[in-house]
Amino acid sequence: MTTRTFPQSIVIGLKIDEMEQATKLNSMQLFMVKIFDKQLISTQETEIKQLLSDYFAKQIDTETDEIWSEKGLSQKDLDDALLSHRRTKYKDQ
Repeated sequence: MTTRTFPQSIVIGLKIDEMEQATKLNSMQLFMVKIFDKQLISTQETEIKQLLSDYFAKQIDTETDEIWSEKGLSQKDLDDALLSHRRTKYKDQ
């Protein structure tokens, strides 16, 4: 396993256990390092980045749908929020 080094400005203020924890890779990171141990061409990198982006976008969509269901929100609620003015009112000078 490779240990990462951090610039001094990042390390200052971290406790020893936090520094040790920050240098350890989790199981997913180790998996990714192992499967990508060879050089990729740029199109492969682009495709993999897109796959990861699509995955996380799907996760966000799922979580958003769950929140909307839990709160009973509708498209009308979103439209109303977009049209509302919630800025701080400033006193006339």
